[in-house]
Amino acid sequence: MEQELTELQLRQHMLREDIEVFHFTGNNGVQIALHFHDFYECSLLLSGKLSYQIESVSFAEHPGDLLLISPNQLHRPLFIHGAEAYERIVFWLSRPFVEKLSSEGSDLSACFFGGRDGAIRLGGVVRTQITRLLFELLAATQGEQFGRDVLCRSIAASLLVYLNRIAQGDASLLPRAEVHISPLVQQISDYLDEHLGETITLDEIAQTVYLSKYYLERKFREETGASIYQMLLQKRMIRARNLMREGQPMIQIALNCGFSDYSGFYKAFRNEYGVSPREYLAQM
Repeated sequence: MEQELTELQLRQHMLREDIEVFHFTGNNGVQIALHFHDFYECSLLLSGKLSYQIESVSFAEHPGDLLLISPNQLHRPLFIHGAEAYERIVFWLSRPFVEKLSSEGSDLSACFFGGRDGAIRLGGVVRTQITRLLFELLAATQGEQFGRDVLCRSIAASLLVYLNRIAQGDASLLPRAEVHISPLVQQISDYLDEHLGETITLDEIAQTVYLSKYYLERKFREETGASIYQMLLQKRMIRARNLMREGQPMIQIALNCGFSDYSGFYKAFRNEYGVSPREYLAQM
């Protein structure tokens, strides 16, 4: 179903336990800050212009460009082409759903962990085939109730098999000239990763990059659409969820993620996800 862009911009969590598919047309120009999900995302640009940022890398997309975004990977679309319309189809898959579709010899999540700087550029028959499968899946999610889950599972499995074959093959990557890596964002991101378990201040970061903290904060927001604190909090939430999966005690998780006590961690986690850490763990 064709949907308003605002829905995807405001809702960055899945309502279903398996898959969701969105078909978007238009451009409302609303800017989105860097964010991450706990699920896999596949995005295919069908027409128009759109730029994208994944971690500290930004690049221009062309029709036929495919993005494969893994869980916990910071990303956002960049609406830098004015009000020019574009069309894309987006596919969300939960981790448990992909695990159930996979087999011992075929990990269908592998295509999302290729370490690409940009997108995979599809062409010819491959582009037509992937586009057809995405629209078939979109139709299946909205079709008749009987057999819907079986049909969606079948199409999703076929799509993931093709995506993995493309990712492992000689698919054309975006030319390096179209990829921009922000040295400042990369430097700050690396610093945050190295010190996530510590108390981090803007003054310390500014001294590290030899900039005034006021200029640094303004420049970083221009580059990412978010504040340094917002990125720090996102990274801490990523680490917290990973440690929760490993079974660490909640108080220890709070300390390992740079919080001085559990209450501060509890408040930040609840503000981010709308549930307490223990409620989230139970759902997970």
